[in-house]
Amino acid sequence: MVLLWTAAALLAAGGGRASPTRSCSNSSSLSVPRSALGASIPHTNSFASFSIEPAFWVEFFGNASAPNNLTFSLLNRFHEHGGHPIIRPGGNTMDSMIFDPNGGDPVRTTSPEGGVWRTTVGPDYYRSWDNFPKDTKFISTLNFGNESLDIARDLAVASVTYQGDKVAYFELGNEPTNYEPSRWEFSTEAYVRQWKDYTREIDAAVNATGLSDIPSDRWWASSATAQDTGLEVRPVALIPAGIDSERQVGVYSIHSYPFSTCDPAVAALATIPNILNHTELARYCDDEIYPSGRAALDVGGHWNLGEYNSVSCSGAPNVTDTFAQALWVVDTQLLYATRNASSVHLHQGATLVLQSSDQLNTPGENGTPGYSTYSMLYPRDSVKRGPARALPSFLAQLFVAEAFAVPGTRVRALSPPSGVSAESFAAYAFYVDDRVSKLALVNMKPYYANSTSDYTVHLDLSSLMHAGRVSGVHVKRMTAPYVNTGDSKLASWAGQSFPQGEPVGEVDIETVGEDGAVAVRGSQAVLVFFDEEDVIRPHLNNIVAVQPKLYTPETPSNTNGASTRDPSRAACQGNMQVLYSNSPAAANGCRSLQQTCWAGYRNRGDPAPTCNGTDAARSKSLLNIY
Repeated sequence: MVLLWTAAALLAAGGGRASPTRSCSNSSSLSVPRSALGASIPHTNSFASFSIEPAFWVEFFGNASAPNNLTFSLLNRFHEHGGHPIIRPGGNTMDSMIFDPNGGDPVRTTSPEGGVWRTTVGPDYYRSWDNFPKDTKFISTLNFGNESLDIARDLAVASVTYQGDKVAYFELGNEPTNYEPSRWEFSTEAYVRQWKDYTREIDAAVNATGLSDIPSDRWWASSATAQDTGLEVRPVALIPAGIDSERQVGVYSIHSYPFSTCDPAVAALATIPNILNHTELARYCDDEIYPSGRAALDVGGHWNLGEYNSVSCSGAPNVTDTFAQALWVVDTQLLYATRNASSVHLHQGATLVLQSSDQLNTPGENGTPGYSTYSMLYPRDSVKRGPARALPSFLAQLFVAEAFAVPGTRVRALSPPSGVSAESFAAYAFYVDDRVSKLALVNMKPYYANSTSDYTVHLDLSSLMHAGRVSGVHVKRMTAPYVNTGDSKLASWAGQSFPQGEPVGEVDIETVGEDGAVAVRGSQAVLVFFDEEDVIRPHLNNIVAVQPKLYTPETPSNTNGASTRDPSRAACQGNMQVLYSNSPAAANGCRSLQQTCWAGYRNRGDPAPTCNGTDAARSKSLLNIY
């Protein structure tokens, strides 16, 4: 494999053991099936995706000419670590969104208290999609709340007019379970009839543009909550009512918020111990959400969490803005991956005062956005939330991105080992080509500064050590000092934090010893890798950045004899870039080319190049391979 020598170099540069040396007799064994038989559907690297309230699009993403650097830096990290999220500009405010062909950036029309009455978007809103990483796909979200076919059709046509190749699906309406009861008089059939009338007309208008080749099964259907509001529009009811009789539905979408701060009574339940109770999260999944997914799967369809987060009505301060949210996101995403959801769209936004009359959260001063504490970042400086920054929960996106980085990855939930509580510990096995490729171990037991124990779970993975390819088994750890840590500078993934989107600190990849011992402290999660290429892949960009230093002399005495103007040296560096392109075909044979090039430079009398700062150890390791 062409990347293995690079992996060895990076792994040699640092990292410790996955746990203190200890007798495996004191560890618990984890039962892991060696075959993928019975595991989930094959997942794509778009499994972990996003939903964003369109009224706050500019705050989060900026505009076509001035993107928000913090948000896009975080998205770039997500892509580097293997993710490829689909973006859904959806939520409550999509149902008051209109298109103005003469408009510019999205503009909110609000009440003095900050209630969003309308969001007007122009062509520049769609042009801002060009700022996203290459090949990013979007859900074209359409206003169904105003009950105007013209408004919905105009939005759909505008999306394909300006970004026809970027639209993956259309979605008509957000959470119709919360619409005025008088609209359909609690009739599933009436809802289906109007939905089909609208989508039929919109399809005709979109097709008439000739600007999109999106297939006919282009619609998300349902987009309902799990709550019983009297109108039954979840898939279990929509499918028998004929929602897909014209084969328009591509995905059945369900929304999930297991906790809430919409009123004081339910807000009292939104605590760290409660959101980290794995048994209850699984029960909520299976009782409230999965029946909708099962209904879709039973007819050969697909389903997703089109919008979800931990605590509705914008989160719970001191809960969802802490490291606890990172643990919740990891466990929740993996739960739904095992239930064969095609994607899960983590919602981002700000407080909506029209959502509830007695909710815990409020907007900022003078109706300015009060960013939701369940978001993975605060995208702008604000009086209410302080400086713009990533929150600790962003790390969960890197964890899951790496877990599903290889297309076709399947996953299954594992039973906790003997003596370990299922309420606080979750384990998952990942499979590629019918072999174990990774394990996720999530210790959700809350660990605080005043805890009397660190609640460490010691695991014996010795029976799986043979699964490691080339140089053994490795671990990346998601951790923070305590479960209620709110400072993203103190929370890390594989040794690095990302408070402003750029990695801070050295990569720390742990090596599992021959005894197979792995320890997971309370309020930690680890990803165990059995394939060295998977370990190194997210860090290739860092190594590529080192190459100009490796091939450019750093002392004046060398500038005449070997500069980057030297054609043979430039060719050698070019080959290095090809090697790191992640294209096995393009990289084939590059290792020998690099060895030849480097040997030539050494023979010409060049001293071994050195690097400064955080790249030093990694660079020396790269040099040592020759």
